[in-house]
Amino acid sequence: MRRIKKAPVIVMNFSGAYNMEQFADNPDFIHIDCSDISGTDCILSAAARKTITDRISGYGARGIHFIDSGDYHYMTKLWTDKIDEPFTLLLVDHHTDMQPSLVPGVLTCGDWVGSVIRQNKNLKEVLLIGTPREALKTVPEDIRAKVRYVDYAEFERIVTGRHELSKGHNVYLSIDKDALNRESAVTNWDQGVIRLDELHDLVMQLLSQENVIGIDVCGEYPAMRNLFEEEKAATIDNRANEVILDAVVKARELCLDS
Repeated sequence: MRRIKKAPVIVMNFSGAYNMEQFADNPDFIHIDCSDISGTDCILSAAARKTITDRISGYGARGIHFIDSGDYHYMTKLWTDKIDEPFTLLLVDHHTDMQPSLVPGVLTCGDWVGSVIRQNKNLKEVLLIGTPREALKTVPEDIRAKVRYVDYAEFERIVTGRHELSKGHNVYLSIDKDALNRESAVTNWDQGVIRLDELHDLVMQLLSQENVIGIDVCGEYPAMRNLFEEEKAATIDNRANEVILDAVVKARELCLDS
């Protein structure tokens, strides 16, 4: 927990979703506007990647990064590319994000985890939480050795603090709110079954017991649809983001008091 104590909160705006979420209206947060960049929706073009890399060049993996909807989850690769020491990627996601790319050589929201495994020499392991077991069948053979599936029984042990998770490595935590049930978050993807209170406890346990060097959160409902649906979704997603931040603050206080 030591490295996350004074970490910055960075909000990356691609779709405009955060304009409807009150939590993001905080002058202490760092806001990076990416809404003007074309070639970012699900598939990251080479030109867009260069522009985004330039805009985040002054910041590191350390901190809490809100990266908009799951369509932009490839941002986790760009943030973890900045890690220069061994680490474990703990992925809370309803999907593996290890599908073969539809556009070879181009980073997408569906294959970015595979790219991290193959290209980041500092990555030691990927832990999957919230992904249906049957989805593991889609993980390519050449990267399976670095993927560890966390079933619900182990998830409960993690939440209650009875676990040995990272094997002593640093941890980067990536949360896609599509792992949550529909009462806890609204996304533009199919969703899982994790409750918001369970996610809160998971974040607290990780930050209290592991050396978490960075966090990112995605899964917003993009602000490009029906206004009524957007407002309802924004209210639910805003609450989820507030709960995640609350877990970080409480874990920080526990660490400072210990």
